[in-house]
Parts: sequence; structure tokens; C-alpha cells
Amino acid sequence: MRLAPRFQVAAVSHVGRRQNNEDFHRVLHLSLPQGNLFLLAVADGMGGVEAGEWASKVAIEALSEAARAYGEHLKEGRPAVGLKRVMEKALTLAQRRVEKEAAKPGRKGMGTTLTALLYADWLKEGALGHIGDSRAYLFGPRGLRRLTEDHSWVAERLKEGVLTRTEAERHPYRNLLTRALGLPEARFDLLEVRLAPGEGVLLVTDGLYGLVPEEEWRLGKDLQGSLEALVAEALRRGGDDNVTAVALRVE
Repeated sequence: MRLAPRFQVAAVSHVGRRQNNEDFHRVLHLSLPQGNLFLLAVADGMGGVEAGEWASKVAIEALSEAARAYGEHLKEGRPAVGLKRVMEKALTLAQRRVEKEAAKPGRKGMGTTLTALLYADWLKEGALGHIGDSRAYLFGPRGLRRLTEDHSWVAERLKEGVLTRTEAERHPYRNLLTRALGLPEARFDLLEVRLAPGEGVLLVTDGLYGLVPEEEWRLGKDLQGSLEALVAEALRRGGDDNVTAVALRVE
């Protein structure tokens, strides 16, 4: 779909074989005097069915609130703030909101991954915020490149050379996170992203890359159709987890 000229966005989420969808996502477009501001985000909740669903939703609603507040800030003609700083404040707000909810009865241990892009077309750049094992990729004419590192036990062992990639993919601790929103002293990764025409950013939860290796991904001219095909392939291969993918491309 096109929320603004020269930009194509797409989003797909499926419950898979699970009873509930603990993934949550958002594609937000704000038309401002300076140009177009986009927020794309995916989150994968944890802590039990109800708690996981709530954690991912709370995190992304907080992120959306911060993006809208930044849009109002710019509309009022106030001094611009760097996108990385805006993303950092948004993630901090999301962390506080999830921690607050986790303190309520029945929600102890609640948390979520969160990977998000805030992109300003007038700057031709964006800020990527990340915690957990959802992922962000840069894609375009030069192929696909992962931008984020998984904050998981197996990712750390893989980096240390203790596990091979094949061992990591099958390890019983492969879903054990070392960082997530809701955990004490959560630490975020913040990156700058610049996009040339034909390039874009893809955000996914582990329900996709856990079943369909990134080497098999093809993102064609029809971005929505490409994401739907990827999710359909994950479901064909078992779909034992929620599957979510969102993307933005500069035309």
C-alpha cells in the first residue's frame, strides 16, 4: 500500500498454529510540514498467552504515542530533535509502560521484543531501535543485509564460537532472551539508517526466520505480495509460532 508518494509499505501478521497472536505490529504515517514521518514496529510478547499479547501491544502503543508527540512537536515549529534521540526516548517510555504492567497481578515475568524504525523522508534517514530477537533487514538492489543482532543466549554462544549455526537453530535454549522490554535495566541498540531509491527496511519476528531462512527471501516489486508469500511459506513449513513482517521501501 502507498501511504505517501514514493513510498511503499506492507504488513502481514498471522497467528500460525498458536491459539493467540502474541505478536503486535504497527505502520504509522504522519504527514508533517517538513514531509513524511513513518513508524514501523514489530514486537513479540512473552510471559504467557494473555501477558505476552498485552506486553507487545503496550510497547508498540507507547512507541506510537512518542512518534505522534514528536510529530506535534515539529508541527508547532519547535526545534528539531535527532531521530536517534526520539527513538531512545520512545523505547524508554515503552520500557516504563511494560514494567508497570508487569507489576500487576498475573503478569509477573511479562516482556516483549521490540524492533522499530522511525524514518523521516525530508532527512532521507531513519533511526532503528532494537531489543530482543525480532530482526531488521536492509533490502534493495544489492540484496538483503541484517541490521540487528539477536539478544539471545544462542546468539551469544554463536558469536563466541561455542555453537555452530546449525546447532543454534536446533538448541533447546534458542528462544531464551538475554535482553527484552520488561526485564530490569533493559538496554536498547540504536542505529542510523539511510535509504536510497529502491532500498527499504524489513522488520520480522522469529516466527518467519525460524522457519524460512533469509537466503530464501525474495522481495519483489509488489511488496505486500512478497511479504504474504513469505508468511505463507512459514505456515506451509509448520507455522508453529506467530509470524509477522512489516516493510517500507523508497520508490
